[in-house]
Amino acid sequence: MEAQAVTFRQLKSACVAVNQIVLKYKARNTTAKEVIAALDRLYQILQGSYSLDAKLADYVFFPLSFVFRDTKSIPTKAVELSLNCLKILIARGWRQELSIEVCKQLLILFGILSGGDDVNGQGRDVDEGVSVAALECINSLCLSAGDAVSELGASPEVDSTPVIVHVVSIILASLTGTSSVDIQIRAIEALNTLEDCLSDERLLRSFLPGVVSGLTKVLKPNTKTRPPYKVLAGALRAMTTILDKTLSDRLSSGSREERHKEGDVKDREETEEQDWLVATSGQVMLALANVVGLRHHERPEVRNALFSLCTMVLEDCTKSLQNCTAILLETAVCICCEEAITSSTNQFESAVARLILSEASLSDTLMTLTYDWISALPRVLQSANDIKRTRHIGNITTAYRILARTDKELTMLESLLASNLQESTVAIMSQPSRPTIQSVNNQFSDVSQALEASSTSVVLPQFNSIAISGSGPKGSLTDVLSLVDGFSLTLASTAMKKRLADTLTGSADDEALPYLWLSSRLLQNSVKEMTEMDEYMDLSTDMDETTRNFMEVVYSYSMNLLSAPAIEDESDWRLQAVALEIFAWQSRHDKQSFRAELVDVLYPILERIGSNNTPLREHAMACLNIVYRSCGYASASELIVQNADYLVNSVALKFNTFEVSPQAPQVLTMMLKLCGPSLVPYLDDVVESVFSALACFHGYTRLAESLFGFLRTVVEIGGSSSSRAIEQPAINHRKPGRQQTTIAEVAALLRDRRSRIEASKSAALAPSPAPHTSWTDTTSPAEDEEPPEPEPAPPPAPLDKTYVTTQSILRLGQHYLTSPSPTLRLRLLQLTAAGCASLAPHEDAFLPLVNDIWPVVLQRLHDPEPYIRIAATETLSALFRTAGDFVASRVDAEWPDIRALCQRTYAQTVAARKGTAGRGQFAAPAQMWEALVAMLVVLVDHVTVQPGVEDDLMEVLGPLVRGRGDVRAALERLNADAVWLLLVQEDVRNSGTFGLKPPKVEGFTFKKVVL
Repeated sequence: MEAQAVTFRQLKSACVAVNQIVLKYKARNTTAKEVIAALDRLYQILQGSYSLDAKLADYVFFPLSFVFRDTKSIPTKAVELSLNCLKILIARGWRQELSIEVCKQLLILFGILSGGDDVNGQGRDVDEGVSVAALECINSLCLSAGDAVSELGASPEVDSTPVIVHVVSIILASLTGTSSVDIQIRAIEALNTLEDCLSDERLLRSFLPGVVSGLTKVLKPNTKTRPPYKVLAGALRAMTTILDKTLSDRLSSGSREERHKEGDVKDREETEEQDWLVATSGQVMLALANVVGLRHHERPEVRNALFSLCTMVLEDCTKSLQNCTAILLETAVCICCEEAITSSTNQFESAVARLILSEASLSDTLMTLTYDWISALPRVLQSANDIKRTRHIGNITTAYRILARTDKELTMLESLLASNLQESTVAIMSQPSRPTIQSVNNQFSDVSQALEASSTSVVLPQFNSIAISGSGPKGSLTDVLSLVDGFSLTLASTAMKKRLADTLTGSADDEALPYLWLSSRLLQNSVKEMTEMDEYMDLSTDMDETTRNFMEVVYSYSMNLLSAPAIEDESDWRLQAVALEIFAWQSRHDKQSFRAELVDVLYPILERIGSNNTPLREHAMACLNIVYRSCGYASASELIVQNADYLVNSVALKFNTFEVSPQAPQVLTMMLKLCGPSLVPYLDDVVESVFSALACFHGYTRLAESLFGFLRTVVEIGGSSSSRAIEQPAINHRKPGRQQTTIAEVAALLRDRRSRIEASKSAALAPSPAPHTSWTDTTSPAEDEEPPEPEPAPPPAPLDKTYVTTQSILRLGQHYLTSPSPTLRLRLLQLTAAGCASLAPHEDAFLPLVNDIWPVVLQRLHDPEPYIRIAATETLSALFRTAGDFVASRVDAEWPDIRALCQRTYAQTVAARKGTAGRGQFAAPAQMWEALVAMLVVLVDHVTVQPGVEDDLMEVLGPLVRGRGDVRAALERLNADAVWLLLVQEDVRNSGTFGLKPPKVEGFTFKKVVL
């Protein structure tokens, strides 16, 4: 009581002030500002007052009534403050003590203030603040005095129907006739609370059409105006409430039973009831058809409210709104699909499943909807609308999951789905445009590095999607994959496997891509399922017969496809890529037992790694890495090394049958890089087959270059092992250079010669010893004795297979140095240079080879291509280093031509450097000159030359002595005095005098030397 007294004292002064100021304002004795200030003070006091009761509320309402009596003349801000005060009085003061009559009067007041005198709110301009405050008062009245409002609607004594209908109309007009978000939100809140208060069925039915119509205007998707999600969610809740309270089956059945028990039911009333339901259900169906467009709204609050509307109608209005069942069930499934994307626990799907189980007719309706969706699948998947495709597939998947919980027979749906899914994939992949093959220069060192890098990764490699350009609308195949994944654990996948197995058996390669692609996805899902089950439990049961037969058919088809020659220009690379995926997933299923299949599988995989098509090569690399992990190998290299015999046999068989492709030598090249020298001894037969293939196909440049690329790899990798296998030490042909003779060495030489002369004279003057045999014996003792037999020379060490293979490659390869292909000639010269170092330690076998290849290599110095001539100098340098003096006579014989080439090249270089438009040191003559100088330096260091050749070398290389340290060092080792003379001559030419000054010695005079 004390708190109420304090509150009364605070309110008294404020109420008196409001009363006086309002009366003064009406008499035009005060300003609107003072009225607003007085009401604001009262409002502030009310906001802090929590001990109000009905009496205090009546006391405060008295001065406020003067404001409400003349709202047209009172400022709108004052009216707004008065409504805010009244809202507090309703919520904290009167509460449930309001009478029905007062509630009626307040509703009329609030309706007028919120929307005007007429329904459309066009009697006068309505201030937004006043309208918001009035709607909040309606909301507060329904919340605080809900029982009174409910009795007002149900009381037969008070004619309340027009009042309630008018208020509802005003609320709907405020909701639809303004763009103010605040008014819309307060209006929908007021409508919801008012509907919650009303319980009279007849009253609610009286304004059902208006409410449904008004709410439909708000809920209908419109691109011009987009109401906030709170308004949409509130409008859906309002529609749910009004339909539940007017068209629920339990209300209709209860009324009929009650009327039947009372005995006052007449046929006419039942007929009117049925006619009203038919007419209303038709209009409601039209309204709901516009409302369900919100099923894909981005806000979950809106979707949740719409789902509640759908489930309420499907559960409680099954009979009265039977015509709306299909559209609302479809909407509920769509919302379940949207919820499955955003939430891991899909409660909506469980709710729909419970409805289906409780009502048999709903399951039949869902079956029909699913059948229609599946029938439209081929058309939708070819649509360019990505969102439409994704939603359509999601609807099918969600509906099937819901139906799978029932006892319905789904064989027809599964068969139709398998057929249409297969038809859709064929249509998408049969578009006229084909994917572009991305060709690159394949470098097997990079491939080997990529394989090693992937071998060290702990993450299982993944295949890149082949659903790229030329496969119908963008994203279509992705949608197909999502649908296949969604049905992977259902009986629909079994039906699909049967159809695909039958189709693949009789399909041609150019038509098999869609079927094989679908088979790959189904196989992947089956393997994943089995793998996941094996991780948690050990199941000894085998897979079903359909899956086993399906895997065998798909694997066999893929094996036949990849075993055929890889002709990239005539086949779709995607077909081969899918077959590689099937190999990978089969290996994941079989694990180490898949090792038995490597005999047939490994070479086709490695052959695709050599493809010029980047996506196909990446698929093959991913497949190889999956296979080696599944089979239990530590790395891809270990897999290839331990199965090298299979691979060598496969390649040799292809060569022997003249089934030669550029990928075969590339596979061998990669094997060599991974296996190392240990594989070279097993390639002797393959090398012979390679040269046989070259004899038949040397006109095919790309193939010949690929074959010689393999041979060069054999030489490079085999060189390290062959040099280690030879026990003879490597011979160093580098010349030590001439040593200057000193005075001490001359004196020692003279003393040695003098001692030998004196020893010979002493031996001549000494007496001869007496003979120890008879003078008549004519036989010499030495003749009786047989000379000792010389010790047999140790047999030469046998040549290992690697050495013989390398020697054979160089000996046979010389015949192709005259090939018209410059690239091939370059490869052969590089191959020869690489092989010399490994063969040189065994001179008995190497020098005859040098004798054979010398003429053809020397001839390349006069090749029309500059880079071939440069490569020839490098090859000759390798021969000089390894053969040494063996080629001295050959150099002497060919020296005139070599000298002429050097002089001609030097002249061209000088001319190119003097020109203004030349490329200087980057010109072909300059680069050729540098290569010749390097070759002559190696010649001087490793081969003994004749004096005439020595003089020519001094002449050719003399101008470079001061600028090139390597040239000066080589010539000084050859003849240091000649180099000194060259330098002196150059000084004389530059200065005209000898560079040394005459020495000064006492008693002697040295003349000046003039050269």
